[in-house]
Amino acid sequence: MTEETRIQPYKAGVIDRMRKLSAMVGSSGSHDPEAEIDFRYVLRVLRDRFRTIVTATVTLTLMAFVVSLFMKHVYRSQAIIEIKEATPEIESLQQLQTRNPSSDDAVATQIETEIGILKSDTLAREVLNQLQAAGQDKPGFTLSGALMAGWGAFTKWFAGNNADSAKNDEAEAKAEEARVGAFESKLKVTRVGSSRLVSITFDSGDPRLSARVVNAVLSTYLQLHEKSTERITNALDQQVQEAKKELERSEQEMTGYARRNGLLYLQTDNGTSQNIIDQRLLGIQDELTKAQANRYQKESIYKLVQKGDYGSVPGVFQDNLLQELTVKIADLKRQYAELSATFTDSYPKVQQVKSQLAALESVLARERARAVATVTNDYLAAVRREALLVHEYEVQKSAATVVAEKSNQYNILKRNADTDNKLYESLLEKVKEASLITQIKANNVNVVDKAVPQFFPVKPKILLNLALGFIAGLGLGIGLAFLQDHLDTTLKTADEVDRFLGVPALAMIPSVESLPQLVSNGNNHNGNGLTLSDVFNPSNLSKREQSWYRIDKQIHQEYSPLVEAFRTLGSSVMLEASGRKRTLRSLVITSSQPGEGKTTVCVNLAIALAQQGKRVILIDADLRRPSVHQALGFRNIRGLSSYLGGLSEWAPCVLPGLTPGLDTLPAGKPPRNPVALLSSLKMKTLLDQALEEYEYVIVDSPALMPSLADARILASLVDGSILVVRSGMAPREYVIRARRHLNNVFGVVLNNMDVRSPDYYYYGYGAYGYGPRNDDQEPGDDSYGEKIAGL
Repeated sequence: MTEETRIQPYKAGVIDRMRKLSAMVGSSGSHDPEAEIDFRYVLRVLRDRFRTIVTATVTLTLMAFVVSLFMKHVYRSQAIIEIKEATPEIESLQQLQTRNPSSDDAVATQIETEIGILKSDTLAREVLNQLQAAGQDKPGFTLSGALMAGWGAFTKWFAGNNADSAKNDEAEAKAEEARVGAFESKLKVTRVGSSRLVSITFDSGDPRLSARVVNAVLSTYLQLHEKSTERITNALDQQVQEAKKELERSEQEMTGYARRNGLLYLQTDNGTSQNIIDQRLLGIQDELTKAQANRYQKESIYKLVQKGDYGSVPGVFQDNLLQELTVKIADLKRQYAELSATFTDSYPKVQQVKSQLAALESVLARERARAVATVTNDYLAAVRREALLVHEYEVQKSAATVVAEKSNQYNILKRNADTDNKLYESLLEKVKEASLITQIKANNVNVVDKAVPQFFPVKPKILLNLALGFIAGLGLGIGLAFLQDHLDTTLKTADEVDRFLGVPALAMIPSVESLPQLVSNGNNHNGNGLTLSDVFNPSNLSKREQSWYRIDKQIHQEYSPLVEAFRTLGSSVMLEASGRKRTLRSLVITSSQPGEGKTTVCVNLAIALAQQGKRVILIDADLRRPSVHQALGFRNIRGLSSYLGGLSEWAPCVLPGLTPGLDTLPAGKPPRNPVALLSSLKMKTLLDQALEEYEYVIVDSPALMPSLADARILASLVDGSILVVRSGMAPREYVIRARRHLNNVFGVVLNNMDVRSPDYYYYGYGAYGYGPRNDDQEPGDDSYGEKIAGL
C-alpha cells in the first residue's frame, strides 16, 4: 500500500486512547468546549430545520405585506408651539424682576400642565363643536369610537320612541363620550425632547382635514388661554370693589363704637393707636416706680443716720467741711494727748489746744445736726410722694379698667378694619399690575409652526411592517425549529451517541445525497474536479450491485468521502483491538431496526480491513433477510444455513472475494428456525475455526427488532459488537434499548450523515480535498498529509 493511499485514524478519535489524546490537546487550548458544542448544536438545528425557518419567515413577511396593502392610509399634520416660562397669576413687579430661572422639574410640570389642557375633554368638545358648525365633525374616528357613536345614536332613538327622558340623557352622554374619545384617540400632544416645544398632531384619512383639526385645536387652546387671563383681571376688579366696601363698613363701625363709648385714641411712635387713659396709667406707673426707688434710697440713708453711722452715709456727711473739721479735731486731740503727757491742764499751751478742740467739736456737732435734719426731711418727702402716686395710680387704674372693658370690642373692630385695609391695599397694587401681568401671561405661548396638509401617509409603514413580519417570522421559525428538534428523539451526532449510549462513534458515514455535486469543490490538489458520478460509477457494477455502495468498486476510491469514512472505521477497529487487554478479532455488526445500513457498513468494513492487508472473512448471519451476497454480487445458493443445517464442513460454502484477503460466507437459504441454528454448537465451532484461519471475523447480524434473539446470540459468541445507527432515523429509545441488550458494544457507526452538517466537519470528516495527491507540493503545504498524519 502506497503512502498516498494508506489511511490513518482521524483526530476526532472515538477510540479511548484517541479520546484521551484529544482531551489533553483540548485542555491546553483557550476555547470553551461546552460553548463550542452549543454553537455546533445551534448550527445543526438551524441547518436541519432550515425549511421550517424559511417557511415561517416568508409566510409572516407575506402576511405583513398583504395586511399593509389593505390598511387604510393615514395622514398626519403637525403644529409646534413654544411654552415659555410660566408667571404666577398675580405677582409684583419687583418679584417679576428678581425671578430666578425655573428648575427642570418646574419646567416639566408647567409643560405637562399645558399638555393636559391640550388633551382635555373640554378643549376636545369645543373643537368638535367648531368642526360641527363648519360641517367637518368627522375627523377620522376609530372603529371603536364609531361603533360607540352608532350605539349612542341607536339608544337615543330608542329612548326617544319610548319617551324616557332619563334614558335619552344617558344615550346622549354615551354618544358624546364616544365622540370625544374617538377624537382624542387620534390627537397626540407630546413634548419635543427636553425643550419647551410641544408637538400637536392629528391622524386622519384626509390630509386637509387633519391640518384643519390641528389648527382648530391650536386656535381653541389660545382662545382658552386668553379667556383665562381675562377672567383673572375681571375677578381682581370685582374683588377690589368688594374689599373697598368691606373696609368702609368696618371703619365706620369702629369709629361709631369709639364715639358712643367716649374712647379717645392717640397715635404712637410705632404707628399704632393707644387709649389716653392707658397712656396716663402707664405714666403714673412709671413715676410710682421711680418714687418707690427714691424712697428706698432715702430710707436706707435715714436708718444709717439714726444709728449714728455717719461714715457710711453718702452725700452730705461726706462733704469737704465735715471732713476738714474731722481732720482738725483729730490733730488737736493728738496735740492735747502729747501735751497732757508732759504738762498739766493749767499749762497755757494745753489750755489753748483744749479750747480750740471744744470750739471745733461744737461746729462739727452743729453741721451734723443740720445734715441729719436734711436726711430726715428728704426721707419724709419721698414717703409722701410715694403715697400720693400710689393713690393716683389706684384711681387711674380703676378708670383704665372701665376703659379696657369697652376697648375689647373696639380692638376687635380695629383688627377687622386693619385686615380689610391690608387686603384692599394689596388688591389695589395687584390691579395696577394686572394689565402687565395679563400681557405677560398672554405671551406665554408662542406658535412656532402651524399645521399644513401632509400628503405622504404615515401609515401603513410598509417597510417597517415587512421588517417586523420578517423578524417575527424568523423568530417564530427559529422557535419552531428548536421545538421540532426538541421533539425529535433520533440520534444525529457523535455527541448524542456518546451522551446517551456511553460508547464512542467509531465513524460517521456520509449520505450520498448530501455529497456535493463537485466533490472537491474545485480545491483538489491536481484541479481535475471529480464529480459524484466519477466516484460512484454504476456502469462498473452489475445490475444486482448497482443499489449497493462498495469502496472496492469506486473510481478514484482513495479520494471519496465514503471511502475515507469506511477506511476510518477499519482503522478505528484495528486501534481498538490493539488497545484492549483481550483480543478483538470477531465482530458482530447490527442495528436497532432494519433499514439503517448495517449490511453496507459490514461489507465495506470487511473490504477496508482487507485493503489494509488483513485476512478477513465476512459471515452473513442474517438468516431471515440475507443481503451480503447482493452487495458483493454473489448467488446465495448455499452458505451458513447449509452448514448449520447439516453440512459437516463450512469451508466449501466460503466464496473468495474480489478484494484480496477477503472471503465471504453467504447466509444460504433462509431456514425455518434461525434462532435454533445460530444458538447451536456448530455456530460457535465455526467462529472458533474462522479465527484460526483469519485475522478478523465480521458477522452481519439481523437487526435487534424484531429478531431480538438472533443478534443477542451472535453478540455472545464474538469479541465485540458494533451498533449501526442511521442519523436522524433511529429513535433514541430504540437505540438505547438495543445498547442495553448488547453487553459487548464497543462503538457506534453513525450512518447516512449529512456532509453539510457542522457536526460532520467538526469531527474532521470533511477536512479532505478530493483528487490525487500533487507530488510536486512542498511538504509544508501538504494539508492532506498533515491532516492524516496528525490524527
